Amino acid sequence: MNGKMKKTFYSSIGYLSIMLGIIGAFLPLMPTTCFLILAVWAFSKSNPRMKEKILQHPKFGPVIKNWINHKTICRKTKNTISLSIIAAFSISLYICKASIMISSLLVSGMLLLLIYINTRAEQEETEQVLQKVVSTEEINPVN
Repeated sequence: MNGKMKKTFYSSIGYLSIMLGIIGAFLPLMPTTCFLILAVWAFSKSNPRMKEKILQHPKFGPVIKNWINHKTICRKTKNTISLSIIAAFSISLYICKASIMISSLLVSGMLLLLIYINTRAEQEETEQVLQKVVSTEEINPVN
């Protein structure tokens, strides 16, 4: 793929992700932040101005920056994501009335997502680690 095609491809992913994120802002079961993180990644490869615009957003910018820089999720966000996942998967199971096999796959997917999200470090934990590093450097300065 040449440079212009790549840029167009990544821009398309970015704008599609923004559209899905906007829909997610109004539908409680769609994850806005996940789509905006995907958009930032895509725009980092195609449109730095749009990437910065997303990162400067007053509500979503700090959460996205925190994920990009530290791979942490604050407790409130974890709770919201977890409840959304449980609700979405429960509705899917209720509506689909799928076989035991499909239901087992859905529940397994839900559990894997919940485990992944809830085992990520929390913002406060990261700040405590950084404070320990700073205080250790004050005691044992590196020359």
